[in-house]
Amino acid sequence: MFTRKLVKTGGFTGLVCAIIIALSVTGCSADKNAPEPDVVGEQSGQSEAGGQAEQSAAGEQYGQSNPPAETEPTTWTFTDTSGKQITLGIPIEKAVVINRNTAEAITLLGAGDRIIATGDNTVKNNPYLGLDSLPEVGETGQVNLETILSLRPQVVFAYTNRPDERLEEKLEPAGIKVIRMNNFLPDQVDEEWKMLGKLFAQEERAAQFLEWKHQIESIPAERIQSIDEGDKKSVMALSAGFLNSNGGYRVFPSESLGGEPGVGEGYATILAGGKDAADLQWNPAEASTTIMVDEEYVLTRNPDVITLHGTWLGGYEAVDAEPLEEAFSNIVSISSIDQLNAGKNREVYFFHTNFIGSDKRYIGVLQLAKWLYPDRFEDVDPGAYAKEYFEQWLGVPYQGIWYYSFKENH
Repeated sequence: MFTRKLVKTGGFTGLVCAIIIALSVTGCSADKNAPEPDVVGEQSGQSEAGGQAEQSAAGEQYGQSNPPAETEPTTWTFTDTSGKQITLGIPIEKAVVINRNTAEAITLLGAGDRIIATGDNTVKNNPYLGLDSLPEVGETGQVNLETILSLRPQVVFAYTNRPDERLEEKLEPAGIKVIRMNNFLPDQVDEEWKMLGKLFAQEERAAQFLEWKHQIESIPAERIQSIDEGDKKSVMALSAGFLNSNGGYRVFPSESLGGEPGVGEGYATILAGGKDAADLQWNPAEASTTIMVDEEYVLTRNPDVITLHGTWLGGYEAVDAEPLEEAFSNIVSISSIDQLNAGKNREVYFFHTNFIGSDKRYIGVLQLAKWLYPDRFEDVDPGAYAKEYFEQWLGVPYQGIWYYSFKENH
């Protein structure tokens, strides 16, 4: 059965103030390569969530209810993830965030009240952050610069590869710093958390969270060490939306150019003890985090396991697995999945992007490892960590469908 999330009375701390701005925000068309990580070919299906919950007692365990001590402003010179050196007065008090992963990190740090506008479909894909009353400045491919300028933030947080350098060209002459970080790539995220802790004067909380995260990451790392390479299952990570829309294949590579870790969805295969069925390398300079391949390539590679990824299925507001089952039935009917070892054995698993290709990757990796090697992880409950993340770190009820096994339900 799919994981049915229990809703618990809880709350969201660091309530954001509603900001009513009398100006017209330019609408944005969907940019299928821009949202993080790649959602090419995905379908819109999630409704936006409104409202904010009250502060929960669970959140107090992690100090979320305690406001940071008064900190004297200071100047800090640092290098962001893009390699750009920035000198900035800290702590930051007013930020526009057009990177939904960074918006979640700032909120978890207890500094969500310092976010004055969002973008990158943050409200749609991360509705539990309680940022729905803030101005929306557009997707990463079509940012409304006039709105940002009118809000006069100290900084704008963006991804390293989007929007392009016009963001700096338009905003920095007005005294608005652009900080580029990703907060979803596995080889960068820890340093980015430390950077955010310093920028918002929440270094202790950032350190506490990283310690908790590292404890979870150590579970699969320790248990997969003894698996011989020849015994590892081969896995191909695919875009669920692209496969569902036309039976086509877009692969999330586990490796970047130069042999560095690839994007989260693909690299999760390695972290979970699998081996990548694809032999592709991702170029971090590209906006898309997938590489399109043809049917013959997939049939030749013939993976033991397929993981499907996207944001248009499942998520925080999902209560029913029927849309997942319908999508899978459609995929089987229009693609060659059933000709693969993975399809024949129904070793096909869905992950919402937030839980394996994004900031909660470590929980999704643990679940994938359990599906790949159930005997090694029989005593592990990834859902317990997911519940802890939402209720005790973010201080909101844990709910939704974040991952789903087509093997266990067929």
